[in-house]
Amino acid sequence: MISILALLLQAAAPAPAATPAPVLPWTPVTRGDAASGTLSSSVYVFSRTPGSRLAVRCDARADKVVSLQFRAASDLGAGPVRPVRLILDGGTPLISNWEFISGIALEREDAAVTTITAALAHAREIKVHTTNLAGEPIDAVFDGPASDAGLTQVLAACGYTLGVVPVRTPPPAPTPGQ
Repeated sequence: MISILALLLQAAAPAPAATPAPVLPWTPVTRGDAASGTLSSSVYVFSRTPGSRLAVRCDARADKVVSLQFRAASDLGAGPVRPVRLILDGGTPLISNWEFISGIALEREDAAVTTITAALAHAREIKVHTTNLAGEPIDAVFDGPASDAGLTQVLAACGYTLGVVPVRTPPPAPTPGQ
């Protein structure tokens, strides 16, 4: 009787939740709800030395914005814009001033995003260098994507084309009397 009860209880117990498969580097991930207009799509890669992440993200809301995001293993600090240097395959550094918000370095200016994503698409090694608020160096090295497919998909989610600076439609002029 006890063994039958034990079998019934085992059968009624919920199965352990399946562990989600890890996302491969540079594989597009989409989150949100298209119906409510809060859709985001991204590709990312973790650094060779654990702790840092480099991502390209599309936030498709009322405005569609693509951003490059760098999260370091140590605290970057929030604050004024600071230079971020990317060296792709040992070439000439791409340097631009990124925003530092909530510990993430962020670049979302269309021309810079276009230039950098076009270069990332074919890079095998990506070195990122910046500083924290105290001026101490922060460095990370990432493996580049196997192909440009993931980047192309994320950019397309925001209406961007790899290597082409998007043309923004200016907002409508206010009507007189308003």
